[in-house]
Amino acid sequence: MRFRLFSQKGTQQGDPLGPLLFFNTVQPLLLSLASQLNLGYLDDFTLGGNVATVAQVVSRIVELGFKMGLILNAAKRERVAQFGLVVDDPILRSFSRVEPVDATLFGSPTVPG
Repeated sequence: MRFRLFSQKGTQQGDPLGPLLFFNTVQPLLLSLASQLNLGYLDDFTLGGNVATVAQVVSRIVELGFKMGLILNAAKRERVAQFGLVVDDPILRSFSRVEPVDATLFGSPTVPG
């Protein structure tokens, strides 16, 4: 039997069990991804690899996430890519592009300098 657990149920904002319960839910999804780099921290995922693989993985996240009641936040989606990289996938093209020198991962720069 399938049911939805709406935000008014479960842990309250600030409850230390909230992140644990959320990550226990999404961990199987994160472990099933085929990209070369798969990182998850709370509700943030970082993926890396060639464009085709990352596009396939993002489509999988969208599809399986929707089944779990999760939707990608359009305001937070970013793709770190050199200028001129050709991205044909419409979902990846909708991500805001960030230059590698401007990218951070958990608050730390991703490239020297």
